[in-house]
Amino acid sequence: MIPGPISLFGLFVSLTNVSIPLIGVHYDFKIRSFAGHITIDQTYKNTETTDLECVYGFPISDQASIVGLTIEIDNRTLTSVFKKKDEAFQEYSEALKRNDGAYLLDQSERSDDTFVLSVGRLPPGKECKVSISYVTTLESVTETKSRLTIPTSLYPRYDPTPKLQKTGVIAPESYRATVSYKATLSGHIQAVDTIENITSPTHPLSVTTVGPKEASVTFNGTQQALDKDLVIEVELKKNPQSYVEVEETSPGVYTAMYAFVPSFKPDNSGINSELIFVVDCSGSMSDENKIDDARRAVQIFLRSIPEGAYFNFYKFGSRFESLFPESQMYSKETFARAKAYADAINADLGGTEILEPLQKIYTSAPRSGFSRQIFVLTDGEVTNTQEVISLVRQNADNSRVFAFGLGQSPSRSLVNGIALAGNGKAEFIKHGEVLENSIGRQLARALQPSVTDVRVVFHGVTQVQQAPTVVPPVFKGDRQIVYAIFGLDKGDDATARPFYIELKIGQDKTKVPFTIPIKRSSEKPFLAQLAARELIRHLELEQKAPPRPTGSLQFGRHPSPLPSDNQTQESITALSLKFGVLSKYVSLVAVESRTGRNATSDKMELREVPIQKSMNPKAESHQSFGFANNIMMASPMQSFHRVHGFPGAPMPTMSGSSLFSSLGLSMLSSSASSSHRVQSHPSAVLSEADDFSEPIAGEQNQQADVMVGLLTSTTTEKPNSAATLNKLLNLQQWNGAWNLTEELARLSNVTVTEVHSAVPGLDDNVLGTLLAVTVVKERFAQQTDVWQAIINKATAFLDKQPDQAAIQSGLSALRLIIKRN
Repeated sequence: MIPGPISLFGLFVSLTNVSIPLIGVHYDFKIRSFAGHITIDQTYKNTETTDLECVYGFPISDQASIVGLTIEIDNRTLTSVFKKKDEAFQEYSEALKRNDGAYLLDQSERSDDTFVLSVGRLPPGKECKVSISYVTTLESVTETKSRLTIPTSLYPRYDPTPKLQKTGVIAPESYRATVSYKATLSGHIQAVDTIENITSPTHPLSVTTVGPKEASVTFNGTQQALDKDLVIEVELKKNPQSYVEVEETSPGVYTAMYAFVPSFKPDNSGINSELIFVVDCSGSMSDENKIDDARRAVQIFLRSIPEGAYFNFYKFGSRFESLFPESQMYSKETFARAKAYADAINADLGGTEILEPLQKIYTSAPRSGFSRQIFVLTDGEVTNTQEVISLVRQNADNSRVFAFGLGQSPSRSLVNGIALAGNGKAEFIKHGEVLENSIGRQLARALQPSVTDVRVVFHGVTQVQQAPTVVPPVFKGDRQIVYAIFGLDKGDDATARPFYIELKIGQDKTKVPFTIPIKRSSEKPFLAQLAARELIRHLELEQKAPPRPTGSLQFGRHPSPLPSDNQTQESITALSLKFGVLSKYVSLVAVESRTGRNATSDKMELREVPIQKSMNPKAESHQSFGFANNIMMASPMQSFHRVHGFPGAPMPTMSGSSLFSSLGLSMLSSSASSSHRVQSHPSAVLSEADDFSEPIAGEQNQQADVMVGLLTSTTTEKPNSAATLNKLLNLQQWNGAWNLTEELARLSNVTVTEVHSAVPGLDDNVLGTLLAVTVVKERFAQQTDVWQAIINKATAFLDKQPDQAAIQSGLSALRLIIKRN
């Protein structure tokens, strides 16, 4: 969080009162299998009377490789070249001295996901279009769903050492609630299998289906504000367990992308876990209601902690505090204390200093016999990203880190970075999305042993350079991607011998054949650049963060904080220049020779283009937009409302649905043709606050969900509806058990008498648990992400019962009743 107000208003920067030279942005994307090629077109116009130097900071995913920069001006196209950062800046600066035009693209030294474009000496009245190209891989959401995230907005990031002079390449720090420039979109998707649906939880989309595996996408409407990241999710009917794509990078050199979904059987016995939850309570979390999401996530975690585990909660901002001095055993008493602690979570701790609580956690060794899992919930709006990632990497042998990025534009560099360094996974939750899916996936990963014995070997090829060199820990259902750059033996051609990949996971081996392309594709190859980015990313993880300057606080007296690891820096630089990808040590520069130009004067003004802040959704409803397999679709998203009490009172928790929401509810309408343009429509879900107090035997659950659909203002609760699942799971007690109550029986579509008659001789806690487990597994089998951790607790409770024969008999009897009803 940046303390104090941002003094920016309207269309002019306060203090300088100058116009904004950026007038429009266009995004074009092409998705091919599990990778995407994105081009950002930025149009600049000088409406002033002197030459301008325009500087604009903007986000690009930290997983991406920037591969090109072109400029169109005066009916000419300029192509940039990759050069070492200092050389590029010198060339740029010298061109401006000669009254030439110059263009420079740098990666910020603060963060891997922020870039700075400099447009030098744009003449009065002139307009230029700058095109930035990058390639990236799609995120794996589920086995069949992939996500493309195109960052479009930034948020002010907290600097834990604000008095020190900032040096090196840093994005402009001018932010506005609104700006004059907006964005347009075009895109094409080529999937590996039949497309089931294409949706966006962030923007309205218009989708044209070209074929079963192909579609084009634009914004539904005209221009969109750059106030939140664009997220596009593509779900396939089925996803291949393995997929190999090979392209010729240069004559005789090939690059393969091997995507696989691990199919090993996880160890269902689980592990003894010490679970530590680290929650960002800085001031920036108050925007976009991120603190409400964090508070609700903590409460979901509380319900999901397995009996026998140890746990603790940390809150941080400019300072940090913990629930317990050290982790405590999960019990009825500690649950009650943690619930009260979670209810009091607010965005009231100042700046975002995440380093200190992590340092405190790591100073203590994990509890003997327990595996420590750290869950970090943050918007990641910090500047000391590398220092935090370095700390996590140094402790990866004693703790795994699972990270959640909250809000419309979290720092993906920080969230992805700490998850990768900590051998965990990252999840990103936009405001209004279903928290339970992401939390369920993370808990399922954390409560299983790491599968680290994974090897990928390419056979039949030579001089293999694999990226990553060591495959990170894999989790069931999460797609992994491995790249390899290789050649062929002398005299071999593409048909000389069989080529195959051998995947080894523990003792299991799988062979995957692949072919070498005989003809070079007409499309520009980019797999090698993705491979190079992966190699660079792992080299960056090995770098130690530079120490914070100490001593004098005079501005300008401290050197640029580049790492002292010269060998790693040289390796990254060499990879960047060889494969043509931007990095923190290599920039893109282009010079426009203007020989003979009559410059109005040597005078040039600097214009820092203001950055649009991420939107604050406040209490408006949130929507999902898209299409479903040639069917018009609108998925409900949640609406969150802040409730204010008297000063100092805990903030009541409000949510967009009851505790466990589902993405499955939609309004469908047939589409006439596979090539028909489908226009998205919104739907919303309104609901009450979740009650996390422990259920009392016989007490009726008074909560009610109010669903607002496309055609009706209310929906009837059905036995297999999202509302029913929500309420069923909400009735679970801290130890994993359900009590057999009239409410539980009603939600299960049975009566208490029926249950007692079918399964006599068991007490109501056991009967209620048997009933709830049966109902959830039978009626909600497709929503394991939502309930798996909860049902695991229930199963552990049932396993402790002395008469296991009666338990199995009861399950069988109740299964028949549920199927019949």
